[in-house]
Amino acid sequence: MYDLKKGLFFLTLLMFLNVIAFAIPEITVSESSLNQEINIEMKLYRLKLDQNGHILNFELYDSRTKKYNLVYEYTGDSYDILDTQNMTEILPSNYNIRLAEDQSYIEVNYFFPNGGQKIYKFYNDPNYHFDVQFKNLYGYVVLPSISFSSGIRYSGNVFVSYIDKSVSTGEALDSTLAIYTPEEIEFSQNQYLFPLNYSDQKIISYLGPTKKIFIKETFDGIEEGIVYSTVIDLMQDLGKFGPFNNIFYWFVNFFWWLFKVTGNFGWAIILFTLIVNAILFPVYGRQKKSMIEMKQLQPELEKIRKKYKNPQKQQEETLKLYKEKGVNPAGGCLTSLIPLPIMIILWQVIYYFEGSYAYNPRFLLWTDLSLGGFQANFFLLLLAIIASLINALLMSQDARSAWTSVIMSVVFPFILIGLPVGVFIYYSLNTVIQTLLTFVYNRIYNVKGITFRQLVGLGPKPVRR
Repeated sequence: MYDLKKGLFFLTLLMFLNVIAFAIPEITVSESSLNQEINIEMKLYRLKLDQNGHILNFELYDSRTKKYNLVYEYTGDSYDILDTQNMTEILPSNYNIRLAEDQSYIEVNYFFPNGGQKIYKFYNDPNYHFDVQFKNLYGYVVLPSISFSSGIRYSGNVFVSYIDKSVSTGEALDSTLAIYTPEEIEFSQNQYLFPLNYSDQKIISYLGPTKKIFIKETFDGIEEGIVYSTVIDLMQDLGKFGPFNNIFYWFVNFFWWLFKVTGNFGWAIILFTLIVNAILFPVYGRQKKSMIEMKQLQPELEKIRKKYKNPQKQQEETLKLYKEKGVNPAGGCLTSLIPLPIMIILWQVIYYFEGSYAYNPRFLLWTDLSLGGFQANFFLLLLAIIASLINALLMSQDARSAWTSVIMSVVFPFILIGLPVGVFIYYSLNTVIQTLLTFVYNRIYNVKGITFRQLVGLGPKPVRR
């Protein structure tokens, strides 16, 4: 009992140290004296502003291609303030930059001659959101867009602009700009506007990948969730978030809930993988049983192939054998088809949060679960290879068939080595679970694989006398 309490204490201490040893990625800020531009770079996006309060461009980081993709360029629509009389732009006189001590956000404050202010606040978190605040200003604000009119929808105080791919390069972007304004949006002179009235008004913006969970984090608490629902309705009108997405987002929301409970993506990935495998355990059991039964019939099937040279006679005798032994040769294939789409969905769920892994507290050996490559994934690579090798030995009845599985066991993890650590944790843990299941079912059905000595052709281990 004492050892159990001691173990729980150290486990709790480890989890606590993981949380407090958390430093979010830094914000990089630079100013160009030549053209007076402000460059801001974070883990998930970077942007450039000028001295007149315009966002000149906005780029999103793609962790799969390891580069930034341009999603927005200034075309006279970066929350510009227009005079109500002649619709000309009202420009600021100067600006300053304030970076939070904990690197959680950066503010760029533009000052106007009449004492008004326009303040950009960009947050250094995984939710791709920023605010634009207006103080003591009067006029119209021009809302930006990232797409042509066919990709734009608005209703009341909510504006949505969606772009599927880059017009210039053809690269897939699948990005969304969603905006909530304090006043109703108007469409005039080919511009989307809302009025300023000297009061303190704030726009809440999301500019990132078209991922419902982050859009929800940005807008769900506004007007009792009405704003978030409106954004999703407008996105659905644009053809996004169809019926299949409801199934996918059930898993996404469940995974996100695990993250909220544990406070760490690492533990969330482990719990998510264990829970789903536990649910699929009966299916895996049927699959393993069918595979074992087929292996046990291999000697008799080999006899039939040698005895009957006629393919038709071989087939008749084979079917007869299956019937006598009560074995369904398609059983393993059918049961393997059940978890396959689920495992594909789970893989996509883990990959869904790949950018967010950079904003995760320390997890065991890793300070950044978004990193990939040999150095970051070395321990997990070793774990996956060892588990796969053991599984190959447990599943095989002879050295020749085992070598095919062994080669795949070594090569396949190296193919995945560039994946983020968070995704590789999921892959490695799944490999270990499958190996344990094979071991358990081998014991239940009294099936033996081959040893490592048999694999390399050394024969049985000598007996000492």
